[in-house]
Amino acid sequence: MTADPELVTRLHAWLDRVHPHTGPIALAYSGGGDSHALLSITAIWARARGIALHALTVDHALRPESRAEADQALESARRLGAEPVLLRWTGDKPATGLQAAARQARHVLLAEACRARKIDQLLLAHTLDDQAETVWMRLQAGGGWRGCAAMAERAASPVWPQGRGLELLRPLLDVRREALRTHLAAADERWIEDPSNTNPRYTRVRVRESLARLEQAGLSVDRLARWAHEIGAIERSERRAAAALAQDAVRLHPWGGAELDVERLAAAAPVIRRRLVDAVTLAISGRADTPRRSALDGLVDSLLRRRAGSAAGVQTLPWRGASWIIRDPGAVLGRVDRPGRKSFPLLQNSARVWDGRYEIETSSVNIIAEPLGKGYKGVGDRADLEAIPGLARSGLLTLRSSGEVLAIAGVRHHPQLGIMPLMAQRFHSRLRYDAAPKQGVGQLAPA
Repeated sequence: MTADPELVTRLHAWLDRVHPHTGPIALAYSGGGDSHALLSITAIWARARGIALHALTVDHALRPESRAEADQALESARRLGAEPVLLRWTGDKPATGLQAAARQARHVLLAEACRARKIDQLLLAHTLDDQAETVWMRLQAGGGWRGCAAMAERAASPVWPQGRGLELLRPLLDVRREALRTHLAAADERWIEDPSNTNPRYTRVRVRESLARLEQAGLSVDRLARWAHEIGAIERSERRAAAALAQDAVRLHPWGGAELDVERLAAAAPVIRRRLVDAVTLAISGRADTPRRSALDGLVDSLLRRRAGSAAGVQTLPWRGASWIIRDPGAVLGRVDRPGRKSFPLLQNSARVWDGRYEIETSSVNIIAEPLGKGYKGVGDRADLEAIPGLARSGLLTLRSSGEVLAIAGVRHHPQLGIMPLMAQRFHSRLRYDAAPKQGVGQLAPA
């Protein structure tokens, strides 16, 4: 019995298409059947092309035997020719919502490991079965049709800012789990069986068992996954339409605001407006979590009515004949019921992210990053602030040394202080489009 050559050929061709260079690539590797099959096939491809392949194994430390299993996975990765990397989820674990917390922690650990190694693509071994299970879980939870779009072959990392610039790749979404195990058995490969995959305490395990019974009764899991793919195509069309609207309707500014053309916004379909405002809101707020629909609807209404409004970490306001979305200054400076963004010192030659919106790096010492503040302390001549709405000024990122203002994001620059705005990157990662963007959307508008 031989391994499946058609599977190997198809996967190698897919990898050539999505990774057409010799830069390093990573793979989330548990040692289970799915990830072991993906690693065994990918390792052959990487070796033939001179590509460094990193196998990232996360030990969630939720079971006593997890460390031994992680060590076994590391050894298997090493044998297959990948660079093994162990990542551990440390600290206290939540009493409720453990699976969601573990998923979040896993993605953060994977993203940080990729960034440390200058890797911008991460392979995940999700299969057609995983796709069908995800759709079924979302249906059971009462999710709308967009939730049933489930997973995409290529997507941005779900964590921010740790996952900025990282793309997730899922080449096995059209492959059944059983086919992978047949391939491994034919290749005389062994894998780890995680006992949690059969533990009925977990929702996914119960869903897996339900789908197995439904499949026996005639419901095709392949059909369910194809349905998710078709819905995903519709969902991607929405995003492309929002991206096309953004070309003429949105102008991002490096100080942290977005200028919107309300006339073009009003002419668009409501669902496209909401998509666009969602992406702008995430970019301007710097938040990791997706805004709720009620918040987005409120923001859209405020923009169309040219009124001030606030939600999801941003504010809308009319100013100088245009409508704007700016960072909520209260979220940056703090309110009575919650603290704002703390000042922090920058480490020499070490990058840090401020408020999910700026990456800062400096070759100097004794540099403090903080909001400008309501008193504009140390600013001196304020002429260069006149192009910024007054409400937004107090929350501007400011770099100081001994109280002296050395730089203000998007306003004042300093040769030894690097401030990289992340708003455009966040905006594009939400819409995921490749059209040649106009000034201010593809890149930030000049200060």
